[in-house]
Amino acid sequence: MKRRSKSGTKTALPPALLATAIVLVGFTMLMVRLEVIQEGYRLSALRLEVEHLQQDNQRLRLEAAELSSDRRLRLLAPRYGLRAPAPGQIVIMR
Repeated sequence: MKRRSKSGTKTALPPALLATAIVLVGFTMLMVRLEVIQEGYRLSALRLEVEHLQQDNQRLRLEAAELSSDRRLRLLAPRYGLRAPAPGQIVIMR
């Protein structure tokens, strides 16, 4: 009969632990890589959104400037019964 030594059963455990650790490290690295890729896509989408918002902001500023221009307001004033003030209506405060 062959006898198993106590040291023979102990040697099988460390390779299994090592293999498990390697698998866990590999899985962790894969998950981190996937998160980095997802954040990259999210960052790209946010940059595109910022660019669109800046274009909208520029367009709205231009529209506001056009709507409040002196020329436009002078053309619209008579329609609403507005006219230049009479000389006695202007009061200068000092």
